[in-house]
Amino acid sequence: MSTTKTAPATTATSGVVGPLLTAFDAIAAKGGDPKAVAGQQFAYIMDQIRGNALPFFQELRDDRPILQTPAATLVSRFRDVEEILHRETIFSVSPYLPRMMGVIGPFVLSQDITPGYDRDISVMRLVVRREDLSRVKDIVSRCAAGIVQTLFQGPGPIEIVQTLTRKVPVRLAAEYFGFAAPDDAQMMGWARACFREFFINLRNAPDMRAPAVTAGAEMLGRLDALLAERRAGGGDGKDDVMGRLLRLRAAGGADGVDDEVVRRTLAGLVIGMVETTSQAAIQALLVLFSMPDALAKAAAAAKADDDDALAGLVFEALRFRPINPMVVRVAKEDYHLAAGEPHATLIPKGSTVFALTWSAMFDPRVLEQPQEFRPGRPDYQYMHFATGLHACYGRYISQIQIPQILKPLLKLPGLRPDGVPEYDGTFPQTLRVSTS
Repeated sequence: MSTTKTAPATTATSGVVGPLLTAFDAIAAKGGDPKAVAGQQFAYIMDQIRGNALPFFQELRDDRPILQTPAATLVSRFRDVEEILHRETIFSVSPYLPRMMGVIGPFVLSQDITPGYDRDISVMRLVVRREDLSRVKDIVSRCAAGIVQTLFQGPGPIEIVQTLTRKVPVRLAAEYFGFAAPDDAQMMGWARACFREFFINLRNAPDMRAPAVTAGAEMLGRLDALLAERRAGGGDGKDDVMGRLLRLRAAGGADGVDDEVVRRTLAGLVIGMVETTSQAAIQALLVLFSMPDALAKAAAAAKADDDDALAGLVFEALRFRPINPMVVRVAKEDYHLAAGEPHATLIPKGSTVFALTWSAMFDPRVLEQPQEFRPGRPDYQYMHFATGLHACYGRYISQIQIPQILKPLLKLPGLRPDGVPEYDGTFPQTLRVSTS
């Protein structure tokens, strides 16, 4: 039996509780129905994460690095977040599975480390290859440059979300994955509805679920039609992801690779790419707009075709405004997190855990001067794509695609925002920019 001591959720490691956690404590201090109090606490936490994240995270890291609440356990320090994400057999990804079922099926990111996961991740590695990255870069840079050249015939203002940051990933899906909708707007709609259900609908709201079910059915129906066309026309010889999947399916060399695996692999890859890429590009650009020196360096890197420097600037900008503040896990067994540390805490079996990756990227225990804008930090300090076996599979594509979408924009003289962005929930919907 473990002798690791646990820290009560209300104990402040610094001896002083900040104003945000004081307000959190006041919710419970008022008393009332426990379910209502738990709901109010959860709403307060989500309000802070959405609108006041960095000050809230700092209080958590300093005072309650592992905050246990009735709804979820919040984990805020880098090493503890990293520990959760690398304990894949203990902290389950099962919260995502029910939201994927009935939409596209058990995509690999919702599967724990099982033979099914091993099969599906192996299939993805066979068909989405690291050696394809130069090809991906060529597609993205060509599409982005062509769109920007067409759009910017004058000083603006020009809307860039629907025309550029969402459009390019859809074009990549068509050309590299082999999966296109009858029109790009339809693919954008499918991807947004499904992504919202999979990764944002933490409270299982029916009004988010219903559009995703419809979108998933339409998406899979479209895939069935495309796959049938490919088979009838001998299109499995085409060297895109769909063609590779069809050849793998026909060869029978991978046990259990059937049409369902083919469909959910293609659907899951596209759903996971379109909105995340667009949101990341827009949010990185907004941070650059707020930091004139960083914007000037990004523009200089773009004009010099220094893609490594540009990527470093873009992903450091994204650290200040990432697309996702956390990943969700559920403890499959009792686990002592941060064992040996003063804040060591027992995470009981069945606990929902919010691993706050955004907070981790501002932890001064690991990052040097995290409040400063410093491109070139070690890659492991960025948790944009999480880490461990369930890290975003498309991260290598995203690391190319996001800066390459922004590159032709940043080459424009005097690039600046024209008004504030509009959002559809958490998704950027419009952003207008102007040039000199």
